[in-house]
This record gives sequence, structure tokens and C-alpha cells, in this order.
Amino acid sequence: MSQKKDPYNVCDLAPACDTSGDIKIVMLPMRDGIKLQTIVYFPVNVKKKAPAVFIRTPYTRTTELLYPYNEAHKRGIITIYQACRGTGWSEGVFAPANPDNEKNDAEDTFLWLKSQPWYNGRCVMLGASYPGWVQWCAMETGDHLVATAPQVAPLYSCQGSAAPGGAVRFSFTLCWVLTMHHRRKYGYGNIPDYEGMGLLSKLPVIDADKNALYPELPVFRKFFLAARTPAKLLENVAEKFKKYTCPAYISGGWFDPFCGETILSFMLMKSSAATEKARNFTRLVIGPWGHGGLLNPEVFGKDCDYRNLTKWRHNYLFGLLKNPEKDPLPEEPAVRYYMLCENKWYESETWPPAGTKERKFYLHSNGSANTLYGDGILSETPPLQEEPDVYLSNPNAPVLSNNGKHASLGCHDRSDIEKRSDVLVYTSPVLAEPVTVAGEVKLRFSAKVSTPDTDFAATLSWVTPDGKSMLITTGMLRARFRDINKEELLTPGKIYDFEISLGHTAVKFTPGCAIRLALCGQHFPMYDRNANSGKTILEDTQLFISRHTIYHDTKHPAELILPCL
Repeated sequence: MSQKKDPYNVCDLAPACDTSGDIKIVMLPMRDGIKLQTIVYFPVNVKKKAPAVFIRTPYTRTTELLYPYNEAHKRGIITIYQACRGTGWSEGVFAPANPDNEKNDAEDTFLWLKSQPWYNGRCVMLGASYPGWVQWCAMETGDHLVATAPQVAPLYSCQGSAAPGGAVRFSFTLCWVLTMHHRRKYGYGNIPDYEGMGLLSKLPVIDADKNALYPELPVFRKFFLAARTPAKLLENVAEKFKKYTCPAYISGGWFDPFCGETILSFMLMKSSAATEKARNFTRLVIGPWGHGGLLNPEVFGKDCDYRNLTKWRHNYLFGLLKNPEKDPLPEEPAVRYYMLCENKWYESETWPPAGTKERKFYLHSNGSANTLYGDGILSETPPLQEEPDVYLSNPNAPVLSNNGKHASLGCHDRSDIEKRSDVLVYTSPVLAEPVTVAGEVKLRFSAKVSTPDTDFAATLSWVTPDGKSMLITTGMLRARFRDINKEELLTPGKIYDFEISLGHTAVKFTPGCAIRLALCGQHFPMYDRNANSGKTILEDTQLFISRHTIYHDTKHPAELILPCL
């Protein structure tokens, strides 16, 4: 097998300069008898009773210990690292599709912690990616925490592969779950290059474990199969926020695949959390970042990194450890967000910001919007009688996300993709005035297709004066899940109404630039390829071409809806 650098050690937990002090390693028994590797670091300046920073993570190695958390160590605060079950030296099976494990394990650890003579009763959690998600699980356990700080944290995407539009988060699921299996079984070395092995193109999708030369993996398959019931994951999340009693410092990036979940977690905390403190003290920071930080220094500047974010988060967490009843950042807004293209930070007390109003840009053409050289136009003028646009969606030669790679390219030029005849492109005239967008972008349109199921992928781009089409945000809809609460196939040849969420963003389209929408049938490998067969998803062994007819006339207006300031 070919090998590559392990891409999943996503955490901004800096090593401590001073590692002096005592270490206590406990194999802590959980309610079901499974023992979890739990490492407690006591700095030399720790008081007789001290608060704790608690980090639960599956990203501990089997051959070395992690450093204590630097900022806590310097302040005389105890650091606790716990390897999630089935990782590091912890016993059990790593099963991310079972969130009850993470909730129960956190609760059992809190109960143990309360019994320790060195603990003063105040605890915070932090961590990025999966260690961010387990904080949401831990918050279900009651009032054990004074604060959390989930960073680039999934809400439902660590429980399964379902995406909000009903498509499958394909490359993430395949690469991450197989990587975690390999780590558990064989260690952190020699992680296979699953892309290089061609796994992303092999069918059926559900057999990716066996195609990677592993045995059939029940955990992998359960994670994938959650995509067949996307509403379950989405519905369960909202109810959990009604139990949360502590505030959260939430952070993420516009180009993180979990950006929508970052935004949603903030909105649910503000509207649904169980205590006034949790609602009022919660903060959101969202910048021009991907899952692991800044992806595009050539666009946003190399200094636009996590440095200020880390400082604000420290002040937040350690302030609440000192006084849980006092807002630790009284001068900071509820929301601090980065405006793309303008490259400037803004403040708001809500998301979307107050004063945001929907502005409709209609899709137009004379029936030839195919490619960026076609006649597709975006304008605020409603359509009259216009010919529909037609393209063939061929999953055997899919339209690519991120140039066909698993790793995100962030804000990158998609002009080459837009030269394909199976991509419809609608571009506004060059702007004379700025158009400022902040909130959730949507596309509403009517279409008929020749198959019982298919996908629609929409991408919003910023067209620069030199002709580059820079990706801003994208969204996906699987037709059978157009009503997310039920699965219903299409009648070929019948016209249906669809709505795609392109997710949340903040972007100022400046004079001299243009706004562009691209519409096609795939966004691979970020999402799986719809076989267009209407059969059980993930099990198809053949892929079929679907003919898409997109309407934009008086009876069927097609609308790009931008939340504008």
C-alpha cells in the first residue's frame, strides 16, 4: 500500500514549555466495566484544590503521552486527558455512531472527578473536531461543566455520514473511519493512502472496508448507513440543546466541512439552552479557515490565523473557571465573523446579523447556460418566457469538488470545472455597487429529470476582475430526500420544486467583481455519486446518466436567495 501523512490529527493543543509537576495515570472504569486511559497532570504551582481542563480525544497515540495543556499548566490548573474508548490505551470499541458512549463515559468521569480531594468542582472542556463533538455529548450530562470551547466541531457528522441535503459525506466518512480503524488496529504509522488506492471510485460504496483490504467493519458500515435516514440525526440534535446549562465558546471556519454545524450550534445555544447564563455568555467566532486552519494565505493573508482566536478562548475559559457567574468577555460581541473578499472582521450580537434581508437574484438564459461561456445570467429582474437549460448528469465522469481530492482546497478557482458542458453557469453583470451577504444562501428552482433519483449541487462563487471563479460556499440536495423527513422517489419527466441550502457565509462582492452560481449533478468526492437508479443508496454497482431540465420562466422562476445587509 502507498502511504501518506496522517491528515486527521486536528487539534490546536500546543505543547507546554514547562512539563514539570506530577502525572497520575488511571485506567478509569466506566459503568459497563470498560476502562479508559485517563492522564492527570498536576503543575508544580497547583493549589491544594484546583480547577481542571478536561480533554477527551480519540487522537492519542499508543506509544507516547500527550503534553499537558500549556496555558492551564502555566496557571496552576490541572489538565486531564482521556482517550475515548477504543483509542490510545483505552479499552472497548471506537464507535462514533453511538453518541451515548461518549455521553456516558464523560458523565462517569465527572462523577469520579468530583470524588477527588484535589478537585475544586470547576471544569472546562476544549478541543477541535472530534474532541469538539464530544464536548456537546458531555454537556448532556448536567451541570458538571462551567464552560466548553468546541472548535470546528461536528454536531451530527460524527454520528454518521448523512448531510443536511440528504447526500452522503463521502470522502470524509471513507477516509476518517478507515483511518481510525487502522490506528486502533495497527497504530499511527503507515496509514494507507486510501485515495491512492482508488477507493473513492470503487463500487458498491458500502464495501469500501473490504476494498481497503480490511475485514467487514460493523462500525464503518453503521456510520455510512446512517445516511439512509438523515432526518434522525438532524432532529435529535435540536432536542439535546434544551439540556445544556453551561456556555460555549464556539469557533469554526467558512471553508470547514462542518461550518453549517458550527453555525447551527451557536443558534441553538442562543435560542434553546437551559440557562440564561448559557444563552447569554455563548460566543461564536468564524473565520476564513478550513478544518485545520488557514488554507488560502494567498487570498486572506498569512497572518489571518488562529492567534487571536486562541487568546480570546483562553480568556473565556479561564475567566469562567475563576468566576462561573460573570461574563468573561464583557467587551466582546456575541459573534465575531470574517467578511470574505473584503477581508475584514465584523461584530454582531446575532447570527445572521441584525438588518439582514433576503435579496433575490434570478437565473436567466436562452437555453444555453452550459459552461462559463454560455448565456447564463444572474439578475434581479424576474424572468419572462425563457427556454429551460438542459445537461446530462453522468456519475461515471463526475463534476469534481476540490479537484477530485479528499482534502479541502478552501477558496479556490473553479473556472476549469465551469468549462464543462454538464455545469450550468449563471453570472451577474460586473457590480457597480457592493453586495454584502451574511447568512444562509439558498437556491429555489423547478426541474424535471429522466431518472427516479438524482442529485443537484450548487456553488456560489466570487468572480474576480481577472476572471477567476473563487469558491465561497456550496450545497447539495439528493432528490429522494427533498423533504428531509421522508424518502420519496421522483416520477421521471414530472416537474418538481426543489430548494438547496448552500450553507452560511459572509462575503462582500465588491465593485468590479461579479456573483456566480454554478449548478450540476455531482460534487465528488466531497459527496458520493448518486447512481440515479432509485435503488438502495450505497449498494449500487452501476451508475446511470440522468437528463436534467432546469426551468426559469414566469411560471417556474429560479431564485438565488442572498441574505444581504
